[in-house]
Amino acid sequence: MRMNKITYYSFHIEGDDLCEVEKFVTRFNSSPAYKDDYENIMFVVKHMGKCTGAEEHYFRHEKAAEALPPPYRSGNVRLYCSRVNTGIVILGNGGVKTTQKVQQSEDCLFHFEFMNALSRHITERMMEGELRIVNRQLEGNLHFKIGDCYE
Repeated sequence: MRMNKITYYSFHIEGDDLCEVEKFVTRFNSSPAYKDDYENIMFVVKHMGKCTGAEEHYFRHEKAAEALPPPYRSGNVRLYCSRVNTGIVILGNGGVKTTQKVQQSEDCLFHFEFMNALSRHITERMMEGELRIVNRQLEGNLHFKIGDCYE
């Protein structure tokens, strides 16, 4: 989705009907228990897209990837993503972080690990010239196998 300041990407896991960010929206959009958390995250996504771009202070740094909401906003829901630069963000999926460390939070761990692995592979492909940025868009080899992410 291309907005004024950011091009947002997501990805499909082979065999799934929805992309990962659509799964996140489907799960949390209608959940009364996490309404405030979800709305905080979506506000930041829309605000960055329309007004500011993907400035670093909006993201929680999670190894090679990032997460929303920003560290200065509260909430237990996390949306894992990869901030390629101020104009490109890849949105993944997320969950409810129930522990201090994501590695102990069952609902988030897969999404955290997957997005970190994908972020590393994207960086490698950019360094090798297989991926490049042209006019706020990624061009090149955008196909990944899940096995590639867990080497």
